[in-house]
Amino acid sequence: KMKIRCGPLLFNLLISALGAGAFTPISTPKLSQPQKYQTSTCATGPDETRVSRTFCSKRKSYSRRGDGFSQCPSFTSTLNMVAEQFEDWSDAAESLPLSDYDKSVLAAMKSRHVQMPIMILDSMLPGQCLEFGSADPKFLKLINHVLNDGNGEIGMIGLNPHTGKPLNLGVTLFVTKETVKVNPLTGMASISAQGKKRFEVQGEPWMDESSSFYMADLEIVDDRTEIITDEEKREAKSLSSAVPGLVEKWLEQVLRSGKSDLGGMKDRMNDIGPMPDSVGDRAIWVAALLNPIPALGVCLEIRPAMLACKNDFHRMKLATAAIQSSIDHLSGRRRLF
Repeated sequence: KMKIRCGPLLFNLLISALGAGAFTPISTPKLSQPQKYQTSTCATGPDETRVSRTFCSKRKSYSRRGDGFSQCPSFTSTLNMVAEQFEDWSDAAESLPLSDYDKSVLAAMKSRHVQMPIMILDSMLPGQCLEFGSADPKFLKLINHVLNDGNGEIGMIGLNPHTGKPLNLGVTLFVTKETVKVNPLTGMASISAQGKKRFEVQGEPWMDESSSFYMADLEIVDDRTEIITDEEKREAKSLSSAVPGLVEKWLEQVLRSGKSDLGGMKDRMNDIGPMPDSVGDRAIWVAALLNPIPALGVCLEIRPAMLACKNDFHRMKLATAAIQSSIDHLSGRRRLF
């Protein structure tokens, strides 16, 4: 078995993201029959305290949902009193006044929610490129939907490294006819795409009408407002200023160790683009550099944790701790595995 060692800072950062409920696993959707409630009078007995029952203060017992309510005098009298005050429920309702700012916030929230197919292959980050394919007819139906009926995007999610269950965090992949290849002899279809926008799955996925692939409601989180203190902003900016020097040291150690040659590193860095200026984007860029596709094997897997970070301070703290631990590993100062 492979042994992994890491410093206490990186260990705590990874565990806090991966083991403390940062991810909400996606379970396979299940269809269930609607629950039925039978008409009954108030039930008696101390063991009849279920959620589906309501306590009757006059009878000192519990009543089932449904028609059983009509037989509970306490509930009936309360309902009649309310009905007398509001003969018309629609007239009693009042519209909540919204300011222009409120309307803009609601419009932004609505624009962030999209529906698209999702696939479970790898935890990717924006800028990373992945080529994948299959000869399964269902995969061809997925491609046809994306190109003709969808918005040209697929949601890519990975697995929780601790539980093995699908994550609810990922990135969108933009698919065009130019990025799709189909071999007419073998029926093999492949997609070459780059990670674009970060998202969070909302609710449970469902099968499409052809039962070929899963669809899901996604919220694009790139521009979502995050909670961060002024002190965290200052520390994140300070950590970000040290990243260029750390990247230079890391590249030197990678080339010296023989894990990659100069040409290979240039290709990887061309895929993810130049180092961004903003703190959050720079942290994500570092994670994509440390965990490229295919993997270099010089750093712990931090991409799922990076997707789960709550603000730019946490992202930059994770990125700098990870690249420093990789430098220590490559130099032999402290081995990770």
